[in-house]
Amino acid sequence: MPIYEFKCLDCGRDFEELVISRSAAVACPECGKSNCEKHLSSFRCGPSGGTLDLASGNSSSSSSCGSCTANSCAGCGSN
Repeated sequence: MPIYEFKCLDCGRDFEELVISRSAAVACPECGKSNCEKHLSSFRCGPSGGTLDLASGNSSSSSSCGSCTANSCAGCGSN
């Protein structure tokens, strides 16, 4: 059950909603209308405790070589 981000096209409120199924109707908690647009959520994750911003590809972990953002050559396939 993913949590999606929505924007109400009637009142403009941004909100998150836990969606049980794709066919479930989502109503704005502010105005109650279901004229809502689903947005792609941004998130951060990373190997070995580092973070990786998937939108930009930037990593806070140091790479073993300067040509990629992987934590080891096994991560990018270089030897």
